[in-house]
Amino acid sequence: MSQFRDSSAQTSEVPKGLEHERALMAAVARAHYLEDRSRVEISDALGISRFKVARLLARAKEEGVVTIEIHDWGLPDVELSQRLQDKLGLENCLVVRSHGDDDDVRRQIGAAAARALSDTLHEDEVLGVTWGRTLTATASQFAHLPRLSIVQLTGVVAGDLASSPIEVVRQTSRRAGGAVYPIFSPLIVGDRETAASLRNHPDIRSAMDLFPSVTTALLSVGAWDPPVSQVRDVLPIDDLANALKKGCMADIAGILIGSDGTPVDDEFQDRCVNISYAELQKVPRVVAVAGGAAKADAIRTVSRVGLITELFTDHALAQAVLAEDA
Repeated sequence: MSQFRDSSAQTSEVPKGLEHERALMAAVARAHYLEDRSRVEISDALGISRFKVARLLARAKEEGVVTIEIHDWGLPDVELSQRLQDKLGLENCLVVRSHGDDDDVRRQIGAAAARALSDTLHEDEVLGVTWGRTLTATASQFAHLPRLSIVQLTGVVAGDLASSPIEVVRQTSRRAGGAVYPIFSPLIVGDRETAASLRNHPDIRSAMDLFPSVTTALLSVGAWDPPVSQVRDVLPIDDLANALKKGCMADIAGILIGSDGTPVDDEFQDRCVNISYAELQKVPRVVAVAGGAAKADAIRTVSRVGLITELFTDHALAQAVLAEDA
């Protein structure tokens, strides 16, 4: 029942004195925001001017009597998406408003990415996937996918098996129902000969032979400055030192990328089992799924040379990219 039901009774109960001003603010705010009463109705009920009602409502927000929360977790920000798309020169960007800890943010980006991909992938496509925690969050939230082939684009790195490319392939294939081409091999080995031998293994070769047929690649982007990269975390110390010396800025599909957008070390890439830089450049649709402001420079780098065509991300990364010229 509204405390303003009877105007004449309520007027005499308006608190007087400065010490009661905060209580009056709360009463006015409750009537306006919770009971949906107009300023005119509140003015008549309390016997105060409409201008005082307006001032009390403004002060209630300024002084914390009223706080407003917008529960937009994981919802698209259309305006920010368009600005980021224009800034990076991509074919499509999807920016969601993210809140919570890192796992919450990954789930929110992943849910939006899963919905978008479910609606835009087509039957008989060849979908290439890599790995990462946000990619795992994406794959686990696919509600449906058309029947398509799925090929793993990289070998496996040590670390969290729950976010490995094998897991992304498994989760995605559960919804797609098409042919699956995993790569049961480490991403990085000690010498070129071992890498060449692995690439020539019949099972691995059947996956890698599909790389030129990939129509959509779904991958993550690792940042090196500041470091937010699972690849960087597991590199042998000599490879890490060499990559840092040569100015590695990002990694994508196991390829270490410098500030000019090209691989920093051909010898290192010869020791990897993954899609090549040249093959990745030829994939018609390359969707990066990544979040967090720390990845802004990495995203700028891979976007500038056309290594990705689309980006699904959160507002923190989008704002950091857009702040470059601010």
